[in-house]
Amino acid sequence: MQVQSVQSNPEKAAATRLAAQDHARKNLKLDFSDTPRWRELAAAAGFRLPLWYLPATAGGVRRYALGLGITLEQITEVTGCKSFRTFADMNPTWPLWAVVGLLLEMAEELKK
Repeated sequence: MQVQSVQSNPEKAAATRLAAQDHARKNLKLDFSDTPRWRELAAAAGFRLPLWYLPATAGGVRRYALGLGITLEQITEVTGCKSFRTFADMNPTWPLWAVVGLLLEMAEELKK
């Protein structure tokens, strides 16, 4: 059995990234008044916000929530959402970084 190595294709990666950015510009809300606060909270938590053009997905929300120490039960208690998917879908035009901003605010509140 011959093992094939995976080679990167910079042109394809760049085209995929540009398509995702174009999609975000056309379909996602990119301007939030809370942006400076979310950046501040992210820096304080030692977190890097997701790329601006990534859409909110259940997997992305789950990854960041668990990284912040927020459980699904806590999300349910605060928002009523019973799954990471439901939480991500609450605001379908929000990119992942904005949803993570909400998670950062939630983490701050849960510390109190």
